[in-house]
Amino acid sequence: MKKKIYSNLILMMCAVFLFAGCAANGNTGETQQEVQETEHKSEVRSAFVEEKVTETTEPEEALQPEDDTSATADGRGELNTEPETETEPATEAVPETETETETETETETEINGVKAIIASDKTFDYVALGNSVTCNDVAEGNWWGSWGMAASSEEKDYIHLVARWLGGQTPKDVTTTVLDLKKWEVAQNRNAILADYEGYFNEHTDLVTIQTGENITSFKETLGSDYNSLVKLIKEKAPNAQILMLGETLWPSEDIEAAKRGACAAYGVPFVEMTDFLNGYEAFYRSAIGAVVSGADGGQHTITNEVVAAHPNDEGMACIAQLVINHISVH
Repeated sequence: MKKKIYSNLILMMCAVFLFAGCAANGNTGETQQEVQETEHKSEVRSAFVEEKVTETTEPEEALQPEDDTSATADGRGELNTEPETETEPATEAVPETETETETETETETEINGVKAIIASDKTFDYVALGNSVTCNDVAEGNWWGSWGMAASSEEKDYIHLVARWLGGQTPKDVTTTVLDLKKWEVAQNRNAILADYEGYFNEHTDLVTIQTGENITSFKETLGSDYNSLVKLIKEKAPNAQILMLGETLWPSEDIEAAKRGACAAYGVPFVEMTDFLNGYEAFYRSAIGAVVSGADGGQHTITNEVVAAHPNDEGMACIAQLVINHISVH
């Protein structure tokens, strides 16, 4: 999915959300960094959406979510994200006119049948890995876009807020590739599918964020080595990138957080504490049944699914974005 957002009004709105997010709970902890208005482009692309609708010889079942919405004893849940047909999202994914107007600063290639932006020294290149808090495919009757679940619109999820903030910090155009990490979370052999991600990084990648853990309910005995392997891969493929590991945002688990921290310690990666978000989750940052959100179809939809409602609302997304921004160094 390719989106370019040029409106100064939207930039101002994002600034407001970034100011209001963590501050609403009184736990910001650091001085808010103001979003600067800029004419530089900031493109956010969700690679898993295109992969799902592109004809390829790669097996599709690896990217398919579970068939049912279910919750485990610890409150974790997985959402049925099967679209009604595999071809419907194709008309919504990428406007061809925007592809045609890209500048020479962008290079494209095919990775597993997906058109992907390859990082360049002429652009600031951000790769965001995550589960449904970061990106999610359309789920018939439950979710209506490819962005972070429960955000009221695409530009209000934490990835778009961070990407837009980056556009105000660097003279370069910003490209953001969003990668669905859920298939890694639920895999029995997580290392076996790491190769699916390695092509999205190179020596010009500037920033990588890793948001993961909420869907890990089994195969935990290898968590330590799994997180080490994930971070090691990114470090090797993107040796010049700043890498940030986010703490869990929903129902955090001590064993998962310990595995994350261990990988961060082993490879010198900052761990982004989600304490401020978690402290304000129920009071400020949780979405709710009955919340109205925009969809990629241009319509307005009401959240009726409990798993969707457990995700961050706009204020929660702004808080996560601010916690991430507090750790970013732009050179």
